Amino acid sequence: MPRTCPVRTGFDALVAAQDFVVTRRQAYAHGLTRSAIANRKRYDGWQELVTGVFLCHGGDPARRQLLMAAQLFAGDDTAIDDVDACRYHGIKAAVPDDDVVRVVVPAGSPARSRGFVVVRRSVAPFTVTRTSLLRYVHPADAVVAAARRRTKERSVVALLSDAVQRHVVTVAELRRAHVQGSPRNARLTDDALAHVAAGIRSPPEDDFRKLAESSVILPPLLYNRKLRLPTGRVVRPDALALDAGVIHETNGGIAHRRDDLFEDMQERHDAMTESGLTVLHNSPRRIWLRPREVIVQFERVYVAHAGRGLPPGVVLLADDDQRRLGTF
Repeated sequence: MPRTCPVRTGFDALVAAQDFVVTRRQAYAHGLTRSAIANRKRYDGWQELVTGVFLCHGGDPARRQLLMAAQLFAGDDTAIDDVDACRYHGIKAAVPDDDVVRVVVPAGSPARSRGFVVVRRSVAPFTVTRTSLLRYVHPADAVVAAARRRTKERSVVALLSDAVQRHVVTVAELRRAHVQGSPRNARLTDDALAHVAAGIRSPPEDDFRKLAESSVILPPLLYNRKLRLPTGRVVRPDALALDAGVIHETNGGIAHRRDDLFEDMQERHDAMTESGLTVLHNSPRRIWLRPREVIVQFERVYVAHAGRGLPPGVVLLADDDQRRLGTF
């Protein structure tokens, strides 16, 4: 039997408070010795998750315990970063990597990446959301950090759009985090921010916007601007040719259910048509596979109605009204 090592009062409470994750330094401070830790590894199943940080049982670590281990490893000035912070803040388009935990530290921190812990250094100060267990970086910083690692424009647009659409961050907050970040891998995020700032809220909507901007017939369209219909109800069409009262909707009701006062796509269509608006629909698949057909059809309808403006009683809400209503 190994000789029992006296442990100072409070050690068990510390371990429980840290989700059964503890550092070597904390163990030493509470009276454990090197041999005592070795015995706990041998007889009690302690596991060294990353250098100097132990899981105090023999089971598989939960994701939360890996986050705790990464935070303890990187030091008191660290925060959980990237996709894990995005998920904590409610951004569903971010999916954590089971094999990696990403943290952010100030530029002068001695922390270095090791094992499953990936350290990002930030020259700019960052704000932190504290929970009883973990510290998470501000959602805008987390989104931009995650976006910088993506290599496909659609994926970056999807991430930024999801964050804005869920009202987790504003475009201004994303722009601040983007400007303060490293210039490395910034181009796709530059482009995605421009699209989101223009009102794009999904990659398929972005595909249509690119088609519309390539047209020599169409004027600049408005994206996701709120219209008040004669009945008083409010709708946010995906794309609007203001001088013609012609709307393009990308079929896929998730965004509409969240942001509009209509829960059903057909009801939206019927209400807009009844108000005198002309509404065209296309699926993301058709926009992707038959882009010329999509844009030529929209151009023809636009030309037929150009100059008529919005139907009587349909009002474009000004930016001030949008802010007053609490929407982006």
